[in-house]
Parts: sequence; structure tokens; C-alpha cells
Amino acid sequence: MKNNINFRIETIIDEYSNYVFKIVDNMVGTSLPYQDKEEIVADVFYLLWKNQDNINKDLKSYIAAITRNCTYTKLRSKKITLELKEEFIVNDLNLEHIDKMFIINQKLQELSEVERNIFTLYYVDGYKIKEISKKLKLSSSCVKIKLYRIRKKLREEML
Repeated sequence: MKNNINFRIETIIDEYSNYVFKIVDNMVGTSLPYQDKEEIVADVFYLLWKNQDNINKDLKSYIAAITRNCTYTKLRSKKITLELKEEFIVNDLNLEHIDKMFIINQKLQELSEVERNIFTLYYVDGYKIKEISKKLKLSSSCVKIKLYRIRKKLREEML
């Protein structure tokens, strides 16, 4: 961690292992065997250790983000797609976040089909920009611009 010379991965593993496994298990359910879930957890802590200099103050959020990304990577490698589980999202959010999600969902409905596809592929399915551009037959710069504009529209609504 930045400004923390005593980064103790063992302590962090002890403290956050169950948290990471719960995120993975909630995301994939029975889509992956237990061994794959354990492998994702191990990957999360390896990446955490490898990128410890990039971690700011909110370790729990950073771990959650790494966990989601590792889970999506594993699912893509196994060619498994998941439906977005609303109950998983709602369980970890307070009412203010739910209101914001409602606004975001309304704004997403106002987007074009291409913009919704890009948003879903990038933020829900975890695809990279290059993968999205190949899948939708758009240039990478076009995908980046559309993502920027989508974020801008959503940000304007949130303020």
C-alpha cells in the first residue's frame, strides 16, 4: 500500500479470504466448480500483492474490484456468461445507491442500442475495449469515445 512499508499479505489474506470467496460464489453460483473459485481467490491475492503500490486507502473496495475482474476473466476463459443478479447488487448497497442505480438504469434505456451494448459489455461483462471493438466491429477509438460520452451522460444525471 502507498505510504505503508509494512504491507502484510498474510494478514490481509486472513482478514479478506472469506469476503473474496463470498463475492466469487455470489457471482458464479454453481457455474464454476469449487476448485475454480479457489483459483480465483488465489489470483486475487496474487494480484493484490503484485500491485500493492497502486492501492490507496480503500483496500476493501480495491479487493472487491480485483475479485470481480478475476471472476469475469475466469468466466470468459471458460466461455460462461452470467445474467446480472439484482439481489447480489442490492444486498451490498444502501438506499442512496439503489436510487442512483435506478437513475442509471433509466439513463441506460435512453441510450442507443449500440451504446447499451458497449456499456453492458464493458461494465457488466468485463470485456476490454479491444474485445468490444472486435465484437461490435467498431474501432477502439470509437468504443472509447462512446464510453466517455456514456459516462458523461450518467455523471451529469448524478450531480
